[in-house]
Amino acid sequence: MAEQVNQRIEDMINELEQMRRTNLFDDEEIREISRKRKEFEYRIQRRVKSKEDFINYIAYELLLLENISLRRKQNKMNEKKNDIEYAIARRMNKVFKQFIYRFQNDVEIYFEYMKFCRSVGFDHAISGIIGQMLQIHGDKPKMWLLASKWERLEQNNLKAAKQFLLKGIHRHPESQVLYLELFEIELTLLYQAETDEDKEKQIKIADVVWRNGIKNINNVTFLFDLCNLCLKCETDKFLTDNIKKEIWSRLDQKEVWSYIASKELEGCHWEECEEFLNSEHDYSQEINIFMGLYEEALQRFPDEKLCTKYIHELLGVQERICSDYQKIRAVKQAWLFAHDNGLLTNDLYAFGISMLKLENEISNSDLMEILNNATKKNPQARCIWEEKLLLNNSDEKKMLSIAQEASKVLKSDDALYIWNLLLDNVKSNDMLKNLHKRFQNCENIVILTIKPKLLQKMYDYIGLKAARDLYEEFIKTPPLQVEVHKVMINIEKTQDKPNSKNIRKCYEMLIQLHGTDNVDLWMEYMKFETDSGNVQAVPNIYRRAIGSLKKELADEFIKAQTLAKLN
Repeated sequence: MAEQVNQRIEDMINELEQMRRTNLFDDEEIREISRKRKEFEYRIQRRVKSKEDFINYIAYELLLLENISLRRKQNKMNEKKNDIEYAIARRMNKVFKQFIYRFQNDVEIYFEYMKFCRSVGFDHAISGIIGQMLQIHGDKPKMWLLASKWERLEQNNLKAAKQFLLKGIHRHPESQVLYLELFEIELTLLYQAETDEDKEKQIKIADVVWRNGIKNINNVTFLFDLCNLCLKCETDKFLTDNIKKEIWSRLDQKEVWSYIASKELEGCHWEECEEFLNSEHDYSQEINIFMGLYEEALQRFPDEKLCTKYIHELLGVQERICSDYQKIRAVKQAWLFAHDNGLLTNDLYAFGISMLKLENEISNSDLMEILNNATKKNPQARCIWEEKLLLNNSDEKKMLSIAQEASKVLKSDDALYIWNLLLDNVKSNDMLKNLHKRFQNCENIVILTIKPKLLQKMYDYIGLKAARDLYEEFIKTPPLQVEVHKVMINIEKTQDKPNSKNIRKCYEMLIQLHGTDNVDLWMEYMKFETDSGNVQAVPNIYRRAIGSLKKELADEFIKAQTLAKLN
């Protein structure tokens, strides 16, 4: 191995010497280049070869080429390129070949090799690389596509590109991408045809290609792509019409309806669509046909995703087809149709309700009727219950009834949101007392989690005595979360003359219920006693904390106290 490496290094001597003579690099830099190359050569000649060694070697040489190019520009020097840059490129070409031979199954190496060849002007070598790649990776349709694109786009050789595709299709008769590429080449040849005879011949070839494709590919998206290619290339009407007829014959698939409707907005018209034209509205023909097709499709294929696509596409209609006012009306009509047929997602419900409110053209009673129907069809849509609650914010009893009804069908988090929203909108003392009564016999864990907010609300609207009474009620009916005690402590502390006895009682209840697994509660209790001037009580709380906390938390508590004293 050493002999082989030394021979390779010797072969680089002239290259390094020319770098020195042209003053591209000084002696120290050249020694470093020689050292790095020797290190890389030893690595790639080892018995157990690593991809990273080849990658690092090639990356180093490519960086060196960039450096040389930069220095040539700075020094305005062009001589000895054959002895330096081209010598490096030829050597790296050999390294790449060795790399590919060793790791033939790695497709990315072929791509990198091709990029390298293009960067150094070895375009003639790429066809050979592609041929080698296809021998190893011909089982992948993408490789045949790559080969074809290279010949078509880079070499402008449509004949060679077709040959690659035909061979690829022979191995992969169900490959959609290969048929599409072949069809596009045939359309290009049709565009380039000069005589009527050549055009007629090319039309027949293209027609055979797509028809053979649909025999092997049972996928309507393939037909859509074929049609799009015809429209893009502005090809012969015969081809486009035949493909459109084939698409129309597949109306038993819902994707076909949405595709035809979308193309209508783009100016691609099917005469058969006119049977779905709804002329009752003063929209353009494109919009009327679009909406008629989608509504017919949704009747045949009731599907939320299809409905969502319908409304989203209407929102994206261009100004040349309809005005903003017409677009809003059309979207509203589509939304109401979807609502009547139970096809709206939660997001679309929220969007539609906001739209109806923004228009301000619908009465509260009509909106409530829509919301009531919506909750029947989609009872787990939180946004609907939210709107029902807000629409009745002047009737607190009705709001309570809605919240109770919602909590029976909504998920826990959504039900909690509705109860919190109810509390945010409650203004009267009577309703707060009513809610208080509900809590006295309530077993719903979701509703119980809003106890802290109810306590705060009771204080804000009724007063301190009501809050204290409610807190006493809560203590007698566990479970009781930490936040309830903290709210009460904060209420007591904000009084003009805080009652330390009441605050201490809250802390005692807090540590009694939650003192085994919460270090912060003990720290806060001790701080309260210190700030209140009752320092003599602190050591006792400290001892109780150590005795009550779990062992690992007790250690944490001791450390926290020690740090607090140091600070």
